[in-house]
Amino acid sequence: MFTPPSTFEVREAQDSEIEGAIEALSDAFQTDPVMSMAVGGVNKLSTVRRLFRFQIETTYKPRGKIDVAVDEEGTVLGAALWLNPEGQKGNFLGDVKALPRYFRILGLALPRGVITELKLLRARPQFKHWYLYTIGVHSDARSRGVGGALLDFRRQQLGESPAYLEASTFRSAALYRRHGFFELGTFKGGKPAVGMWHPAPSSSIDAAVENK
Repeated sequence: MFTPPSTFEVREAQDSEIEGAIEALSDAFQTDPVMSMAVGGVNKLSTVRRLFRFQIETTYKPRGKIDVAVDEEGTVLGAALWLNPEGQKGNFLGDVKALPRYFRILGLALPRGVITELKLLRARPQFKHWYLYTIGVHSDARSRGVGGALLDFRRQQLGESPAYLEASTFRSAALYRRHGFFELGTFKGGKPAVGMWHPAPSSSIDAAVENK
């Protein structure tokens, strides 16, 4: 268990912390530019909350990783949703069965969400990698190092695998850069702002040479 030097700890989410993770992510992303493009409309916070709940239930809880930062009182301050290389199969557009429920959540904003997702998928590296779908910190817990601690917790467990993410703002891209990610390129004609890559912490090439 990774415990950063602060009044909170970071760990994989327990079942009892899933709702807290949803609330922290929903609060963090209700004004995010990429999320706004995907959901739009009125009642945005409610829509974002239902979207995160559905994604966690169908993707990140059964075949991904949900990390949370929890304070001494058990309040979830922030959360991160990851997919390992195997868990990325059958994502948003890959599972047709999920589309009816996506429509119930997004309504007429669904086509806009599909276009956004297609743009992200087209730019995503083809090499096997961990994918950071999202990381968010509740507005009440910002400027406490929560986001960086969440990043470092999972980075320490990547093994020989690299990682990739899409930074939705240049401010968040700066955070990722401080924690070992580097810019692959910016997205033209809209957002998110930057695709970013984290090299493999250890080299499979070096290991192969040493074993010869």
